[in-house]
Amino acid sequence: MSKKSYSDKVMTVLDHKLEKLERDKYELGLLTDDRFFKRSSRKLDFKQDMKILMSIGSSSMKKELYRYFNFDSDTVSLPGFSYSRAKIGEKAFKAIVDMMNRVYPMNETYKGYSLIAVDGSELPVCNDPKDNDSHCADASIDGHSSLHINALYDVLNHRYLDCIIQPLKKKHEINAMISMVDDYKGDKAIFMGDRFYGTFNGIEHLRHTGHNFLVRIKDLESRNFIFKNVKAIPSGSEFDMDIHITLTDLRSRKYKSLPDIYKVLSDNSTFDYLDKENRFYEADYRIVRFLINGEEKYETIITNLDRELFPSKTIKELYRLRWQIEISYRHLKYSVGLNALHSKRRDFIRQEILSRMVMFNISMIITDYVQKTKIDKKKKKWEYMVNITMAIFFTKEYIIKRKGGDPPDLENLIAGQIEPIRPDRNFTRNVKSQPYVSFGYRFS
Repeated sequence: MSKKSYSDKVMTVLDHKLEKLERDKYELGLLTDDRFFKRSSRKLDFKQDMKILMSIGSSSMKKELYRYFNFDSDTVSLPGFSYSRAKIGEKAFKAIVDMMNRVYPMNETYKGYSLIAVDGSELPVCNDPKDNDSHCADASIDGHSSLHINALYDVLNHRYLDCIIQPLKKKHEINAMISMVDDYKGDKAIFMGDRFYGTFNGIEHLRHTGHNFLVRIKDLESRNFIFKNVKAIPSGSEFDMDIHITLTDLRSRKYKSLPDIYKVLSDNSTFDYLDKENRFYEADYRIVRFLINGEEKYETIITNLDRELFPSKTIKELYRLRWQIEISYRHLKYSVGLNALHSKRRDFIRQEILSRMVMFNISMIITDYVQKTKIDKKKKKWEYMVNITMAIFFTKEYIIKRKGGDPPDLENLIAGQIEPIRPDRNFTRNVKSQPYVSFGYRFS
């Protein structure tokens, strides 16, 4: 008997975990309705539904079903699959993410800390003016509809840890971050966020978890700089300094006249650590400001990391690593195929978001192994890394081919698709609004 490859072992573990979830689906509350799964003569079961959703591409769902079942004439019908998948709740996808992350622990750390980025991304969906939560008016006649994805992402191990999906009009990134961070059960971590998370309420919730944080805030040249008018903060240069401030919701002239001592919170701000009995909150922060390479602008970071272990140069590097979550969203939408949705139904769209995250994680478990064990480490002009887009493509095909017949040599396929790493390249970021990809034949 031939020795199993690493990728085949990963897929075997995935099968076992899906089978375990299938056995425990009622006890764990993974279904929205269990009637269909109790029928005896079925072409689909819980495990198959999950794997189909993980492996679908950008073709119509009918074509994807034929592809998954190897073009069998007895392939399940589209209504049959739609009825079947409707029974699976979001908890099932989050459960498989947790289970696979426990089996394949994320061992890459920085000075013993997991580096976890938190960020959000908007996902345009089929426009539905009747959906008041996700529909927004804009310059177009009909407006647009979107969901907002909030995620925790381990930037060194290239895996998603958690996700909260919100309708656009109910988007609240700070609350989503607080919920995900409170649910985090991993080892000591540094949570990294962009400037949208740079509020006192969000920062203090991060501190109260007992972990460390590194959050970009609006620069001191912005009128919304959170330490505006604090004289101790130098202007026009790089710096690394500590600041002690007392937060209060008392808005008398006495406190407003002492910005070096008190930060008076505005009427519309939320801060969960003040109430009628506690009107003052003492806070200590480290503020780091540095110049971005190749750009004539500064970034400002607020953190509680120790200066001896994490000097300002290291803070700058850690913030650069935060960008990995942005890259992961790009792969999620274009390499895994999240930009090509297959339904109007909001519950089905949420399924597809979470199933694509599972697919991304499985691909990265295998890809990181290939990167460490099969990529030539000999000194050359450039270091090389696996082409993630091709790795995801091969992994999706492997899941389908593995059901029957001979699966491809996944690891060597991935190892054969590499590209050079060119550090310190700078490009102007051209941000464009991405419209919903409208293909009528994808609708269920």
